[in-house]
Amino acid sequence: METMATDGRDREDGAAADRISSLPDHLLHTILLRLLDVAAAARTSTLSRRWRRVWPHLPELCFPFRCAAATLFSVEKEQQRRVDAAPTVTLLDIALPYWVPAPRQHPPDPDRDDPLLRFLASRRVSGELRLELRGGWYDFVLPLCERATVISLFLMGPTLRFQPPPPLPAAAAGGGAFAALASLMIIRARVYGRELEDVLGSRCPRLKELLLRQIRLEDDKDYPVLSIHSDSLERLEVEMYTDFVAPLQVVTPRLQVFVCKRICGGARIVAPRLLELRWHGPYDPTRHDLREARRHLQRLEIDKNSPAAKLIGQFYAVHELHLTIQVWQGIEEYDGYLELINRLPKCEVLVVGFFVAQHAIKPVMLHFLNKCAGVKKIVFSSLGYPKDKCQCKSWECQCDGSKQSHKIDDTALGSLEQVEIKEHMEAYHKMEFIKLLCEYSARFQKRLTITVIEKKIQCT
Repeated sequence: METMATDGRDREDGAAADRISSLPDHLLHTILLRLLDVAAAARTSTLSRRWRRVWPHLPELCFPFRCAAATLFSVEKEQQRRVDAAPTVTLLDIALPYWVPAPRQHPPDPDRDDPLLRFLASRRVSGELRLELRGGWYDFVLPLCERATVISLFLMGPTLRFQPPPPLPAAAAGGGAFAALASLMIIRARVYGRELEDVLGSRCPRLKELLLRQIRLEDDKDYPVLSIHSDSLERLEVEMYTDFVAPLQVVTPRLQVFVCKRICGGARIVAPRLLELRWHGPYDPTRHDLREARRHLQRLEIDKNSPAAKLIGQFYAVHELHLTIQVWQGIEEYDGYLELINRLPKCEVLVVGFFVAQHAIKPVMLHFLNKCAGVKKIVFSSLGYPKDKCQCKSWECQCDGSKQSHKIDDTALGSLEQVEIKEHMEAYHKMEFIKLLCEYSARFQKRLTITVIEKKIQCT
């Protein structure tokens, strides 16, 4: 009877009851995942023996660099012993801070360094691997992660090496390949061109997405080319340093999306199935060869009317065209603007942003709208128009309203059905533009839907 009374008191005040520890493992994993890093999860071991068994079996393991130095090194050996015995994980996220000793600068501690590499090579990372290392690592050899589907490497300068494949017949049986890898991202690393070409071409049979950003070639003298050959790749994004002048060669029969942030050297792109092209860097038709790409794109995006605007002439039709047009001061600049819009390909959706300096805005818009034959939807994403630079000082400029009628041609917008005006535009210019479109709609008795977006509140 006395024991029952004690149990009753425990149930009443809840002081001695540990109801969380009695939850199923999958619920405890959900709780621990919200702690964001392994160090915090490991500290739950002090609660009970149950927690010591639960946290090493988390499906996601994160080692962020925000952990204090004392915390990292005081629990690291215990963590790694438990993690080394952990089952398969769907996410392994490791970010080493700048103050962590680099193996080349300090003799590596086997109890601290080896478990990480053993875990990467143990085929227990069956989902995503994120790894961030500082520059002092020099060479980093990526073990074979045959079950990883996503790998993101932010190396801050170290040279990335890939573990060589095993000798035959193991390699012939499929060993030594990143067999499940679908997405690979490499940022700020040094690579060997031949080695990367071999890995992408023969050891990543399921690779669909590749992002290379600010990388450098370690063997640029012996093999001064960045070559990407892949039979499975569908999306490629490239952004190089301004001093990266090695040529880029891309041979990808299944490539559908190519995003070019910056390519300063030459480039040859062989992509017969290309559907989407986003070119935001410099473009030189004599050095950048896209002739072996499709002539009919689903989407073409060009940042500013720079030399990259010459890309427009390479495509016969584009379903969705994105342009940022800058019209600077001077007659030559305005003539260049007219030349640009005269080359617009056939398209159904046109997304355009303007920046106009010292030119009358209405002629700019009229010239543009009169070149939109066949367009069904126009989205005006932005309009930059400095009020103190709104008047053209040349009487010979084509923006002079006296040289043209202030009207839209009756056939120019015959296919237009929708106009969307986003919030990045002065209210006065929005009203003037809406008035211009309404006059056109009333004149030709054409139904036109005009949508104005103000501060993320849509009003039609």
